[in-house]
Amino acid sequence: MKSFLLSIFLSLSFFISAQNQTDKAQIEVTLNNYIDGFYQGDTLKLKAALKPRLYKFGYLKDKETGAYKYYQDLPYDKALALAQRIKEQGMTRTETEMRGVKVLEIANHIASARVTGAWGLDYILLSKDNGKWMIEQVIWEGPFLKEYIEEKTTTYYLIRHAEKDRSDKTNRNPHLTEKGLKRADNWSNVLKDIKFDAVYSTDYNRTKETALPTAKANNLEIKLYDPRKMASKEFLANTKGKNVLVVGHSNTTPMFVNALLSEKKYDMIADNNNGNLYIVTITNNSKSSSVLVVN
Repeated sequence: MKSFLLSIFLSLSFFISAQNQTDKAQIEVTLNNYIDGFYQGDTLKLKAALKPRLYKFGYLKDKETGAYKYYQDLPYDKALALAQRIKEQGMTRTETEMRGVKVLEIANHIASARVTGAWGLDYILLSKDNGKWMIEQVIWEGPFLKEYIEEKTTTYYLIRHAEKDRSDKTNRNPHLTEKGLKRADNWSNVLKDIKFDAVYSTDYNRTKETALPTAKANNLEIKLYDPRKMASKEFLANTKGKNVLVVGHSNTTPMFVNALLSEKKYDMIADNNNGNLYIVTITNNSKSSSVLVVN
């Protein structure tokens, strides 16, 4: 009975954690559409991000007195008109420095977030209808200040390769089995709401074949890494501020996680377990991790 209850608890815990990750990814897409809507004068992206009942207003800092004064409200129609004007007048931009999105909290139907744009700092409230997160309200202050810039969050998703062909004990570089290929495809589905910037794999058939569906889904080439040089300074520098998938082995994957965390937290993966998903988040000097089991 205890074993049955524990199984239910773990299943529910995975569902909640996975759903939270999915919601976070969807919210980040909405927030980036919101920024691009104004930066690129893209009304379609704005329509995908904003609810028609949008309520947005702000406070502008007076250059002479330093006092913040109420500026104006920007309802839905005015927001679309502003984006259109930006495009027509050739004032579009592809800013990277003055740009940041951070999900603050996610409830069942509502969420809060922080956005940094060329105009300043926004605090945003969103709601979820028909499975889609959209912006309800925005309060902002401007102009943009350097202090608004936050170090970007780096998120690593680490998995072991899927089931390999064990029929030939002498073969040190086997391919995946039929079951393994299905699991590789399933990883791509599980991670479909994550926009990956890079996919890494060791130089083995089983790891590359596990990474391939997710790499293809994100239009990425698989990058190879040496499991003897995990979490090197070069790797950390190249992946800073990105979403990264790392595919390894039963021993190297938890070791990689431990190296990222700078602590020995996880043990080797059991040989019959191909479903662990480790998620490591690094922001400034803060590091956190979680592990989910995907059957």
